[in-house]
Order: sequence, then C-alpha cells, then structure tokens
Amino acid sequence: MEPAHPASPRDAWQFDHLNVSIGADHALRALFEGVMDMHPGYRPPFPFPGLWLYEGDQAMVHAVDDDSLSASSGEVRMGHIAFRSQARATDVIARLQAAGLRFRVAHVPADGTIQIFVPLPGGLVVELDVPGDPDIATSHQYSAERRAPDASDI
Repeated sequence: MEPAHPASPRDAWQFDHLNVSIGADHALRALFEGVMDMHPGYRPPFPFPGLWLYEGDQAMVHAVDDDSLSASSGEVRMGHIAFRSQARATDVIARLQAAGLRFRVAHVPADGTIQIFVPLPGGLVVELDVPGDPDIATSHQYSAERRAPDASDI
C-alpha cells in the first residue's frame, strides 16, 4: 500500500526522545545513567524541573521531576514519544487535520522548535518536532504547572 503522502528525504521522521515523569532518585536514572551510560546534558529553559539524558550528542530521555510520584515505589508515568522531521509545520498540521486527529502546538523555549502533540487512543501521546515557523499559533504555553500536554490536555 502506497503512503498517502510519500516523504521526501528531508521530511523523513526520526526517533527523537522518550519523555517520562519520575519521582526523585528514581531507578529509571540508575538504568539510563548507570547501566546504559547515558549522561545528563543541555535542557532548554522549561519552567519546570527535569533532566535530559544523552547518548553521545543525542538527547534520548527527557525526565520530568514530579513530586506527586513516589520514587520509593518506582512510579513512572509515560509522557510521550517524540519524532523529529524537517517537514514544514503547516504541512504536518494539514495532514493531521485531514486525518481528523486532535493535536496541540507548543514552541520549545529558547530554540523555537514547534512541538505538535497528538494523543492516540489508549493514552499514548506522540510529539512531532519540526522547525520553527513564526506563523504557527501555539495552543499550549509552558509554565511551572503546565508541562508537555498529555492525552487529557488535548
């Protein structure tokens, strides 16, 4: 079956990161840092606490500190899985609308990347990251209380 919109090499999607919420000193960090040798690195100035873990120069895991989760019980909450493309935001949004999918749009603080959050049935949220575009309106603003949208926000 042919894809509805064949991707050009510049529009191809690549895995970008996994986002999770964790309590302090969670075993997840022991796995990703201690066992898998990922290391903390640059994180945009989001207004809420967290940590980005890198493999080489690729940010692989975005962990968000969440005091409501119990570190001692190993609680972790899946946030989203993200993919990145050089596709134009307007094209991606048009495809989402044509597919009848709900979404929210945010801009990454400091670098302007457009994040398009798409909730899927069952609670999985997929983040689609594309280059910034000043003509794209946001539907999500980051604050200390408002993290990346989850399925209940969209």
